Amino acid sequence: MKRNYIFEWYNNKDSKYIGTPLVRHTKIRLSNPTGETSIDAKNATDIFTRNFGNLKQVTIVKIKELDEHGQIGEDIIPQEEEKIIPIG
Repeated sequence: MKRNYIFEWYNNKDSKYIGTPLVRHTKIRLSNPTGETSIDAKNATDIFTRNFGNLKQVTIVKIKELDEHGQIGEDIIPQEEEKIIPIG
């Protein structure tokens, strides 16, 4: 079983200084996924924040969860600050 997460995000400093932020895409691959979206998405988010900064430094626009066959379910969109909740 494979689990990949594609984060669409931007650095908060970009929007502060240049107006429209530069939106970036980063792929996180989990080596030992559990198969539970809530647990795996949190693990992927932890890896992401260790590499790119905490949720006060970056804004996550959405997250796509993928397996070997393509996207699983709907995009995961942050609903509140520091909470990421699947919308489907």
